[in-house]
Amino acid sequence: MAHNMSILALTLSILSLVASPAPAKAQAVTVSNLLPFTASDGNGFTIPAQGRDGKFYAVATVITAGLGSDFKFSAKGQRSTVYTFDPAASYNGISSLTLGSDGNFYGIVEATQAGIVSTNGELYKISSTGAYTLLHIFGTADGSYPMVAPIEASDGNFYGAAPNHGNISTVYKYTQSGQFSVIYTSTTDTGLGCNRVMQGTDGNLYVTCIAGGFKRNGTILKLNTAGKLLQNYKFPGGARGSYPVFLLQGTDDNIYGTTGVGGISQNGGYGTIFQFTPQGNVNTLYQFGSIAGSGQGANALIEGSDGNLYGVAPFGGANNLGTFFRCSTTGNYTDLYSFTSAVGSDPSSLMQSTTGLFYGSTYFTGYTSGYGGIFTANAGLAPFVSTVERASGVGKTVEILGQGFKGTTSVTFNGIAASSFSVASDTYLTAVVPTGATTGPVVVTSPTQTLTSNRNLTIR
Repeated sequence: MAHNMSILALTLSILSLVASPAPAKAQAVTVSNLLPFTASDGNGFTIPAQGRDGKFYAVATVITAGLGSDFKFSAKGQRSTVYTFDPAASYNGISSLTLGSDGNFYGIVEATQAGIVSTNGELYKISSTGAYTLLHIFGTADGSYPMVAPIEASDGNFYGAAPNHGNISTVYKYTQSGQFSVIYTSTTDTGLGCNRVMQGTDGNLYVTCIAGGFKRNGTILKLNTAGKLLQNYKFPGGARGSYPVFLLQGTDDNIYGTTGVGGISQNGGYGTIFQFTPQGNVNTLYQFGSIAGSGQGANALIEGSDGNLYGVAPFGGANNLGTFFRCSTTGNYTDLYSFTSAVGSDPSSLMQSTTGLFYGSTYFTGYTSGYGGIFTANAGLAPFVSTVERASGVGKTVEILGQGFKGTTSVTFNGIAASSFSVASDTYLTAVVPTGATTGPVVVTSPTQTLTSNRNLTIR
């Protein structure tokens, strides 16, 4: 069956209509093509996820054949297939993976077709060794065509959205006991094409809807985990942007995101980077295209361990093949690297590993052909540790990812030492939150290093 365009692909097609060549800019980071894809590997908007074993797990879709696979790769680019989807079926929109606290990865398939049997999407989990479990098949009653893997919230349940290709969307919950339920159904006023869910430090869910709201410019929904609508921000369009795509919460508790359209060129622009404050105010930090020759649009936005925002733009830069950029939380924007045909073009995703290095995917190798691959970028950021859980409580076990854990002498929670911790491997350990711990950083100390978490662990 034909490959349906994802929301990100749709945004890219809009941006490509207005993309233009750009003058050269200085290169400030080292970027290399770590793992080029071949025709049999496939390509796609895959976001690598770091596993307990220190390797990275991702998904590739063979567009021409409608097939796909989950694979893992090492920091040196050694690739191996974890799971290959049923070759008798055709798959659309096999997306990113989320590492769960049980050690499994959770992902979605946008739609499937096998002969005359088809589905409107699937939710699945897969182990690091390739044990695959189908968790839920989406239908018309509970939403259709999920595009982004669900998140695991602090209550241990998974939450995601099914956009139904721009029609009425749903937000769903999948419990640890295997129960699936729809907790919220949108309207044209509250949002259409809702696709991405994140949990804030306040415990609430924040959902991006690419359309709906004021003149269908898109919305941000704030829901509690029971599905009650607490707030609906409607994008005004024009210079302040339309079609929100990404959301993340910074260490300053503000929420940051991007829009796919609008900005400096109004409704024909390349989009914006915005700040959404706890008070519900939205400030435009940067309008793509406002700096001559800079990146155009954003295919990813994350917070780096230094507190700055990092992302990739699909177009613009010295070669009009996209850029790797940094933007401060006050709107100071810098293109750090312009992509080349040798490294790849049309960068489509980004994550930061606990080594401090960035990893992401390109959709093409060369501007108009090729299959893309995995790239790595070194921006000079130091190693850190990352907690799998965003929030926890006294007496509960927290999972920590990093490196160099063998010989660990202490784990502290905002300065309070854990009385109990266990080093499972050089890249994974667990620790019990001690009495007296409060919200703050997690610090892991060994004879050779002291590593601090890239974000605070919320203690509830």
